[in-house]
Amino acid sequence: MASGRYPRITVTEGPQPSEVPFHLNVEKLRDFSPNAPAQIRGSFENYSSEEQTVGFGAIQPYSNIWSEDEGWLVLIPSDRETQKHVFGTTEQIIPDRPVEGCWQTNLVHFVRPDVIRWQSLNAGECIQSEYTVLHYPEREILEATMDKWVSGRPEDMGCLPAGEHRFAESFVPKVRADTSWEEFEWSYTLTIEE
Repeated sequence: MASGRYPRITVTEGPQPSEVPFHLNVEKLRDFSPNAPAQIRGSFENYSSEEQTVGFGAIQPYSNIWSEDEGWLVLIPSDRETQKHVFGTTEQIIPDRPVEGCWQTNLVHFVRPDVIRWQSLNAGECIQSEYTVLHYPEREILEATMDKWVSGRPEDMGCLPAGEHRFAESFVPKVRADTSWEEFEWSYTLTIEE
């Protein structure tokens, strides 16, 4: 196996949103290793005493899979059925082993649809998903699909760049007479260590 960079990660949550009946969480499940990419779990819990209907993106609970720093880091739902449903491809996005020592997506062109899916959560109900943390080899994927590559990313940037990578999510209520909360945003930071 080629030598590679297998850093530790940390996850720092933003403040919990105020005046909404939900608790949001992201936790690290594992770091990068020669045998597996890093993984996190996201959860969204209705801690109110009544049912709440929430507008999520294409992936529940967190749909924003690209980091805000030009999308160099991507969070792919670990479940293959979710991948097929959301991205519309049966190709394997998450590799079985590092590519030249780098945990990056396979050279598969995929997009995340911008949709709202309504989900009713009973009192105390929690939804969770596991996400695999990968480098997104943007240039190679675009070249493989014959699209033009346009990015502010430095050409010499290595795999899994150290630093903070921020992810933000928005959630909307289904408008009803008894809805007491408004649309809100929540964010977390995934840090790749040196």
